[in-house]
Amino acid sequence: MEIEQNTISRDWTVVHEGRRFYVNLTESDGQTLALCNRDNWDILEETDTGTEELNCCVFKNSTPEQEREAEENAWLIDKLIAFCIRNWNNAFMQELKENMEIQRRRIEG
Repeated sequence: MEIEQNTISRDWTVVHEGRRFYVNLTESDGQTLALCNRDNWDILEETDTGTEELNCCVFKNSTPEQEREAEENAWLIDKLIAFCIRNWNNAFMQELKENMEIQRRRIEG
């Protein structure tokens, strides 16, 4: 057997100040559709009408209010990413790794 490609995708659901965010990191050492037309991090916010990408873009015709909101969202995106990185190896992941190791030993005999 030979590994052709490694793709890692992690998802977090984060509640911050009463707002719910869905954060995804997808990383691959090869081409993958999950990374087409986006960065490695994808952050969506749950709204009353569904989920929306957290907007941090400022355009030439943006109002001062839109610029302020985009700056606040850019700061929030950085905080969400840092939080997810800090919680990469939380208790859930440790238990998952242990269960996978038990399964590997069982398969290999």
